[in-house]
Amino acid sequence: MSAFPHAKFLLSAAAAAQFPADHGTEVAIAGRSNAGKSSAINALVAQRALARASKTPGRTRLINFFALAAEARLVDLPGYGYASAPERERRAWPALIEALRRRDSLRGVFLIVDARRGF
Repeated sequence: MSAFPHAKFLLSAAAAAQFPADHGTEVAIAGRSNAGKSSAINALVAQRALARASKTPGRTRLINFFALAAEARLVDLPGYGYASAPERERRAWPALIEALRRRDSLRGVFLIVDARRGF
């Protein structure tokens, strides 16, 4: 049983203007490509496929927001280290991550580490 039985996908953002309103509480999930970020989200909410997990590294190419409760969100970030995204898309990520970092609602970041690969 999950502490978040009503967790749901909220939106995917390719630009800061697409982020949800900056209120409430957000916690981001970061880590290398294929470290298990999406799988960790699914485990936290006890749902098999809320966050799309893939065996292919670099699948998450947008910033994905998941609503846990009315004012609580998880944020699934693209992995670092490998990305199958086009160069133009990858160049936009640092500014996008910086915009997320500056949000008042962002309270913390969990770093997911694959013990077989390290940081």
